[in-house]
Amino acid sequence: MGILATISSVLLEYDTLKVVHIKSKKVGIINRLIQLAIVSYIIGFVIVYKKGYQESEPVDGAVTAKLKGAAFPFDAGSASRVWDAADYHIPPQQTNGFFVMTNMIITPNQRNGTCPESLKNKRCTTDSDCQANTMVRAGNGLMTGRCINSSMAEYPAEYDGHEDIVLGNGTSSANRSCEIVAWCPLERDVTPKTALLGQDARDFTVLLKNTILFRKFNVKRRNIPTSSTADFLKKCRFDPNDPVNKSCPIFALYDIFKHAGVADQWNTSTASGAVMAIDIAWNCNLDDGVEACNPEYSFRRVDNPDVGVSPGFNFRYAQYHSAPDGTKTRTLTKAYGVLFAIKITGNAGKFSIVPLMVNLGSGLALLGVATILCDFVVIHFLKRRDFYKEKKFEDVEVEDDLDLIPDRLRMPGERDPLVQKSN
Repeated sequence: MGILATISSVLLEYDTLKVVHIKSKKVGIINRLIQLAIVSYIIGFVIVYKKGYQESEPVDGAVTAKLKGAAFPFDAGSASRVWDAADYHIPPQQTNGFFVMTNMIITPNQRNGTCPESLKNKRCTTDSDCQANTMVRAGNGLMTGRCINSSMAEYPAEYDGHEDIVLGNGTSSANRSCEIVAWCPLERDVTPKTALLGQDARDFTVLLKNTILFRKFNVKRRNIPTSSTADFLKKCRFDPNDPVNKSCPIFALYDIFKHAGVADQWNTSTASGAVMAIDIAWNCNLDDGVEACNPEYSFRRVDNPDVGVSPGFNFRYAQYHSAPDGTKTRTLTKAYGVLFAIKITGNAGKFSIVPLMVNLGSGLALLGVATILCDFVVIHFLKRRDFYKEKKFEDVEVEDDLDLIPDRLRMPGERDPLVQKSN
């Protein structure tokens, strides 16, 4: 019966509001302070700070990069030549980013043939160590089944990868490796300690051409100011602290490292590679006018230079040629450099009556929280809480008969339902 009575009291009873006017300065002050906090939140934070009176839209756009600059590394063996943007900008066009090669290992005139596998991949002592027609795992080719002498011995620590040298005499049993079918001769995979183009690359520049669109507001903008001239673009360099050059879309590569706070990592980054991020933020208040909608740039290094295994960034690519006898040859390049990843972010806002009314309506609804909090304080924390509770809550018991007949339609002598009050 207790459970049924509880269920009945929940489902078959009705609560209605009762207004109790409490003449208490403490309660009045608490109520007004809570209301003031809610109104301040709605007006100050939601509407003013968060621009709750505006309709917003995220940015949509694209960016391209155009590099300029040339370098001539001295004492670099076969790499001692002029390097311009067509050489070090690989690939020429890349979506939302660009790569600048600042260091490399070049292996020219590779041909398909047989040669010894590198010692670090597959050492051997007899032919039985080299299973024929099997690929060398993480190696360079297919084993023929022969164990042969190798002229590619271990490299000394002082080797910087620039000189064209052959190490070892190939006669020691420690210098034997499996013969493979591969592009021969194999690459000498030793990272140069100093970047071949590192010094000259400080002055390389990149022109970022960014076009964005806010479709909802039919606003299209570029990061190149409409007032810019060809002469301005030739001479300007981005400087966030200069009122004129902060709108310049041309960036020196070394300046990007400085703005990111990692200028001291330039030498190691250009030697072994790095990943940098360029953030272009378009946060526009269109109520101030379209011309006030301009980008803000920020820079940071993404990869961790302190990792012990596989630091930096590199990849390989090949250029293919045909020898006079018709044989296919290639030049293999292992490219080290800086990958610049570009990210476009932002929102535009413009006044609209709809979000303003929605936020104001939400604020009015929140004012009801003040009443709930004040009731909680009055009933649980004030000294006369029992007295206030008695005045606020009142139980009324009514007969189960549902009186659907108004008094003016009752028959003479017919009684109203009995209503009892319990204090």
